[in-house]
Amino acid sequence: MDPELDRSLQRFRQALEERFGDDLITLAVFGSRVRGEARPESDLDILLVIRGLPRQRFARRRLVSPLAHAVGDSFAETVSTIPLTPEEASRVKPFYLGMLDGHRLLVDRGGFFRGVLDRLERRLEELGARRLVDELGNAYWDLKPDYVLGEDIVL
Repeated sequence: MDPELDRSLQRFRQALEERFGDDLITLAVFGSRVRGEARPESDLDILLVIRGLPRQRFARRRLVSPLAHAVGDSFAETVSTIPLTPEEASRVKPFYLGMLDGHRLLVDRGGFFRGVLDRLERRLEELGARRLVDELGNAYWDLKPDYVLGEDIVL
């Protein structure tokens, strides 16, 4: 990752910890910038797990956005944050599959999110899931190679 972006990310972490204290459970960075595959226009994907967030998405953004802007406007324009409560984050989201290819946990109190990803990896193994790459180099998952039409796949 770009050293300047990394410094900005550390300032963002500090601002989040000052604002939310122990309610900040996880700060995870993921996506093309972490994997070293970013293009100039790529954003920096950030998962935030915070206790006590309001239910409304817009209200969550109003809590987090000023902290990103305090780091710098260019940083705020680069980041894409996903703020979730611990209850929401404990239920596997489709984008977690991409996190298995690369992520950084800058905050992970009690190993909370590491546990979520470990559970996902175990489930993928149970299903016999395979990560594949198409002819254009795009990764995708065959979640259950012996899938039967109409069958539910639960991660």
